[in-house]
Amino acid sequence: MSKSETLRNPFWEEFRFKVQMLIERPKNKGVLSEEEARQLEADLAVHDYGRPEEGMQLRWYWAIDRESSRVTACRYTLFGPPVLLAIADMAALLVRNKTLEEIEKINYKSLEYFLRDNPVDPALPPERRFALTFVLRSLASAVAAQRGETPEASPLVCECAGIDKATIEAAIRDFDLQSVEEIIDYTRAGAFCGECIAPGVSPKPREYTLSDLLKATRRAMEEEESTQATVPEKPFKEMSLDEKRAAITAVIDRYIRDMLVMDGGDMEILDVKENGEHTDLYIRYLGACSGCASASTGTLFAIEGILKQKLDPNLRVLPL
Repeated sequence: MSKSETLRNPFWEEFRFKVQMLIERPKNKGVLSEEEARQLEADLAVHDYGRPEEGMQLRWYWAIDRESSRVTACRYTLFGPPVLLAIADMAALLVRNKTLEEIEKINYKSLEYFLRDNPVDPALPPERRFALTFVLRSLASAVAAQRGETPEASPLVCECAGIDKATIEAAIRDFDLQSVEEIIDYTRAGAFCGECIAPGVSPKPREYTLSDLLKATRRAMEEEESTQATVPEKPFKEMSLDEKRAAITAVIDRYIRDMLVMDGGDMEILDVKENGEHTDLYIRYLGACSGCASASTGTLFAIEGILKQKLDPNLRVLPL
């Protein structure tokens, strides 16, 4: 896709710099041939997800090393809106050098946050975030196909967009969705005729609606969360240092640690100190994160961004 073609898209101005750059100059778009895979001493895996008649389709090309079972090269072709190009390109970068087990751990934290220009501002406007869900589901589908698994059939909830129950439930959990409007933004379910939004809207009886799925999934999430470490119920600025450390630990365990472990790394909290209006968190990277080039840039921005968003905008992360 040329820059002139992309600029003609009416949604171009909504995108931030990094997303625009990936749309204009994708690094991983293209076809991977059998010959190229053989030269890498790898087997070629090709997987299609989505359908053009539903507005989006993505084809993954993975060269899987015969000895290590890692994806040594990843490319893709697609049909869909420009934002899909940026997200797929970032996903292709994250897939490289990973095993199937590591690929299935990729979630919105390791995809959306690495698309951001800075830690605080989301990479995409709400109405474009459905493409994140689509790419994440495509990766899960590709992993299942490579293992020879047939995913359990999930009931279709939105016929217009082709969105099933499992996709909606996963989006509610992955993106911590709180409203039906957010479900529509992140999945496109209910964005067309709207008959799947709530009971009584459709002239025909429906087994599932977005509002019912939201209530049931949120209820299950709350029950699960009650058994996990929680953030003290008071403003972060009013917490003692011990309470702040507990709150920071809870957020790291829930939203950040999996993102690091996925890449073979981890982190530990060394200290929490007050510094004027700021709270400074001193950390040490572990495993693959230690000495990684992005530990002081992209990874650090992602960690700090989540903590700022969940706890306090004046929280700073300082790796030692």
